[in-house]
Amino acid sequence: MAGRPGALALGLAAGIALGAQELEPGPSPTREMFPLFLTTMVYQPVDPSPLGRGRWRADLDHMRANTFEFSDVFKGAPPGTASGRITVTREFAEATAAAHAGLPVLFYFDEEVLRTSLKVRAGLSERTEVWAELPFISQGGGGLDSAIEGFHSLGFKQFGRDRVRKDQLTVAVMAYGRLQFYSDRPMRARVQDPTFGLMHRFLARPGLDLSLYAAVKPPLTTLYGVYRSGWDHGLGLTARWRAAPHHVLYGGVGVIRRPRGTLAFTTLPFGRMAGGWGGHATWEYRRWKRLRPFVQLYAQSGFLPEQPSQNLHRPSLQHDVGCRWLLRGNAALTFRYLNNITHNENTADMGLGLSLTAAF
Repeated sequence: MAGRPGALALGLAAGIALGAQELEPGPSPTREMFPLFLTTMVYQPVDPSPLGRGRWRADLDHMRANTFEFSDVFKGAPPGTASGRITVTREFAEATAAAHAGLPVLFYFDEEVLRTSLKVRAGLSERTEVWAELPFISQGGGGLDSAIEGFHSLGFKQFGRDRVRKDQLTVAVMAYGRLQFYSDRPMRARVQDPTFGLMHRFLARPGLDLSLYAAVKPPLTTLYGVYRSGWDHGLGLTARWRAAPHHVLYGGVGVIRRPRGTLAFTTLPFGRMAGGWGGHATWEYRRWKRLRPFVQLYAQSGFLPEQPSQNLHRPSLQHDVGCRWLLRGNAALTFRYLNNITHNENTADMGLGLSLTAAF
């Protein structure tokens, strides 16, 4: 994975010295990292402040997210014991499916996902801009399990983590007694579908920006070499308000529509993924010249039909906490920590992100 994203980072860094305007990084680019949503468009915050005619900006964002989620039946008969950790195998998934043949769907996700994306924005006028984003995804066992278990030992225990082998990769989906999908092989630096967008600011007041945007994601690639979504598209409203000299607030809402994709995608045991909604609310503190800590709440609907023994249909709420360091030359470096607040087994457990932004 180091080759492609590394080259992107070098290209982005080379443009930092060309900056010619004060950088406004905007809200954090929070994105859902749950395995089911990796091949689809999901709600993401959009910066409501246009760059201006002839201006360019590039954002290189890297997120490492850990997911350990499974259907409710595993809570009654979890694999392994605290003193004897096991690896969840294909044979275990097949036996579990056979033991619950009456259930329409079961799932077991234990993996880490690395998502690196390059987003390029271009100002068409003082009020309108376009953007394009290209992501790369890797999947594997990772190395965050020990840190997460250590955190959970402080009183936030997550059921089952101490019963299975650390840093394993197991993705399994079962339906009506049969194993429908299973993967335990790493996936390295695979290109995913690009996203294209248009944003237009329709209200500008001192300290206030209010904009509309539209985005589309063409179905060009597959996930696991099998699943391809449709022509996903979204519409949204996004805002920025400087409430006080040291306090900037961001907020937005949007809807996602998912036309039908490939047969494999539309006939998932989970049911066809439907459209839904998302939203964000952000507080950024600007007491210091170059450091800008922030807290962002990120909500979205479940996108899936209700089924027994799981909560994938429920909405979710996550927090994205981080700090921006403004660099010389109209650039910024951002570190952030993403974690779920609602525990409905439909979000990634946690993620660590690093972003580099440059305007020119």
